[in-house]
Amino acid sequence: MNHTQRIAHVARQRRSLTKAVVREAVERYLEVLAEEIASGAWVDIPGIGKVQVSREEGQGYVTSITSGGQRVRRQVRMRLRTKIRLYEKFRQRCRHDKVVVKGECT
Repeated sequence: MNHTQRIAHVARQRRSLTKAVVREAVERYLEVLAEEIASGAWVDIPGIGKVQVSREEGQGYVTSITSGGQRVRRQVRMRLRTKIRLYEKFRQRCRHDKVVVKGECT
């Protein structure tokens, strides 16, 4: 289900809510959530868990490939680390709902 389909699904659940109202509420919520996550604080996402993104000094070098196919070695200046603590109920649901499609878990 993509973003537009989720909006329509929520709007259908409540007859008093239009797609436009649901879209605005969801997008504003996600904007605030993104700002909180970017601040580096632990952020609670109800029903899923907690997320934190922290910035750290980078160490070492990486090799990247330019659009022309040339390899360029550059020093790492900054590293973003993402930490996720899933709620046990959500974790169990993911394990229970796991479906194998063409040899891949989805």
